[in-house]
Amino acid sequence: MTRDNIDRPAILNEVRAAFYRYEQALISNDIAVLDELFWDDARTVRYGVTENLYGIEQIRAFRTARSSQGLERLLDNTTI
Repeated sequence: MTRDNIDRPAILNEVRAAFYRYEQALISNDIAVLDELFWDDARTVRYGVTENLYGIEQIRAFRTARSSQGLERLLDNTTI
């Protein structure tokens, strides 16, 4: 395997854009974008800091109920 097979610029850019789109939606509690980015299925699992949620309905209920304040976080050493 060569670096060209792993670090394809177009793929890296696509993944990076999706990552930062998710991060922005997460810290702004943009439920519409978060719903779009999560698989709409009962088998979807979200591992949280203090909770594990099973199924898209539990995930949506959690997002809707949580405060939209204080969601910012510092990302350190993010590598794609």
